[in-house]
Amino acid sequence: MPAPDYYAVLGVDEDASAKEVKKAYRKLAQQYHPDRNAGDAAAEERFKEVQEAYDTLGDEAKRKTYDRARRDPYGGRFEGNPFEGFAGAPGGDGRYYRTPDGTYVRVDATGAGPGSFGGSQDDFVFSGGGGLGGIFDQFFGGGGGGEPQYRGGRDVNASLRLSFGEALAGGPREFRTPTGDTVRITVPKGVRDGFKIKLSGRGEAAPGGRGEPGDLFVTFQVAPSARFSRDGDDLTTSVSVTAVEALLGTTREVETATGKTVRLTIKPGTQPGARLRVRGQGVASDRGTGDLYVEVGVTVPTLSPEAIDGLRAWAETEGLA
Repeated sequence: MPAPDYYAVLGVDEDASAKEVKKAYRKLAQQYHPDRNAGDAAAEERFKEVQEAYDTLGDEAKRKTYDRARRDPYGGRFEGNPFEGFAGAPGGDGRYYRTPDGTYVRVDATGAGPGSFGGSQDDFVFSGGGGLGGIFDQFFGGGGGGEPQYRGGRDVNASLRLSFGEALAGGPREFRTPTGDTVRITVPKGVRDGFKIKLSGRGEAAPGGRGEPGDLFVTFQVAPSARFSRDGDDLTTSVSVTAVEALLGTTREVETATGKTVRLTIKPGTQPGARLRVRGQGVASDRGTGDLYVEVGVTVPTLSPEAIDGLRAWAETEGLA
């Protein structure tokens, strides 16, 4: 059975980028999701097709395997007998195969015994074609001269270590790959730890220099920050105030991840663990800019006996003690 056309299912071209594939999947998944189409069997089946297509095209390795299978001229026709039920179908001594141009070729076993297809190339006679070399040229896409197909170079995985500040800033960067090459890339602004990019053709060269080189996959390893924690494009830091400051209110200056100083107003009665939001002072990336959250910690000062007596009197007056 031919493989499903997952590109047609998602409505994208075969050269669509991963971002375009994901965008098409999200649109269709929302349209046919069972929650939006309760009791609609056709919509449910369409949703399953869309999910199946994205499971393959949304995974880089699976997509490569799928694309190779689509280009395979055999198309699975060596499994079973495609002529079964037709006059002239092969019995024990030969088998028919369909070439990409639509013609049929009979392969007769001459030296391997009746019904056996396990011999060498000399054990086969190709009928309806131009001999062994010619038929393999048709199957594998070679020209009349039988040009060999060369294996491409292997893909290479590399990692690039960045400080927290370097990841936020992004920009050009040079580093050496495991193959010894020096590569200059642009680090995406606000890149996250574990984010991976692909550089086509920058992997290992093909053996003998014949064939396409592999690809280079770069994974960014971002060091954690001592002052900030990150959640998506939002950052969180902390400040400390005394219990009296929390009661009466105060201000604090906080330095953002980019070195900018912002002044916070801590209102009277602020509770320990309160989170104050500073808009637009988080991580800036191609998705936008996140926010900075400041958590307020409260410390209790050591009081003199006189201060304790005065505080107790105040608390009694206010009905707090």
